[in-house]
Amino acid sequence: MKLLEKLRNSGDTPEEQRRKALARECSSLTERLSDIRNNFDAVTDPPAIDALIFEENAVLCRLEQLYREARAEGISVEIYERGK
Repeated sequence: MKLLEKLRNSGDTPEEQRRKALARECSSLTERLSDIRNNFDAVTDPPAIDALIFEENAVLCRLEQLYREARAEGISVEIYERGK
């Protein structure tokens, strides 16, 4: 309930709230992607490597979906991805 109250009292339009939510999720996923890629150096167990690959692919798919949604809604989201 507190979250709804904050959203109502924030003074932001629904579009602005949506833009901020997309930006937060993109930022969070980008950080997670960076963590996954950093973990590749520390992992030697084949099943753990496979798990990292699957998780990386899942994060990339979600990011692509968010970018498509943002573009369809006319929202500009900063894209930052470090090299693999």
